Amino acid sequence: MKFSFIGMSGVGKSYWAKQLAQAGYQHHDCDAMIAQRLGEIIRVQQGEDAVHAVGRWMGMPWSDGYAQREARYLALESDVTQQAIARIKRHPDQPAVIDTTGSVIYTGDALLQQLKQTTRVVYFDVPDAVRQNMVELYLAQPKPVLWQGGFRHHGDEDNSQTLVRCYANLLADRAARYRALADVVLDYHTLRAKGFGVDQIKTLIG
Repeated sequence: MKFSFIGMSGVGKSYWAKQLAQAGYQHHDCDAMIAQRLGEIIRVQQGEDAVHAVGRWMGMPWSDGYAQREARYLALESDVTQQAIARIKRHPDQPAVIDTTGSVIYTGDALLQQLKQTTRVVYFDVPDAVRQNMVELYLAQPKPVLWQGGFRHHGDEDNSQTLVRCYANLLADRAARYRALADVVLDYHTLRAKGFGVDQIKTLIG
């Protein structure tokens, strides 16, 4: 039983990957692996998740040097995902879960094909109403987001107005890409139902 969890940051991938890790699964946390690689230039503060530390480093799409940091992040993401796949292949009898970043879909067709061949790809779906809240969460506590040219001003918009409009477009585009890649789609509300646990999620994705 080898899985990859895909979806936007904040939808529950890390929570359920950690639950599976407690149940004996080998856990590959791509956010943490990227933060470790960037350890010389960023520091994870006490009580801070690695993904938020990387988000501070990445900055907003209008920040000076964002494009260079975006490119570096994507290269690191491809590398750590490839590393996770390689580790899984070296231990074929060990159950494992890869907790991918939200931008794994930009790592290229060849790597994504390896991900599908090596693991069962599980998409954590998000309903439209929840997507609307993600912009506020992103502004309050930024996480690393690869815009891939999708942040563009219209008319007299300021940065915040452009962010709200373009982030909604980004989420919609990613949702389509995640769904196309996935072997299994998990319902947002099912995952949060009272009494839902590891045994139930293993049944759904197994």
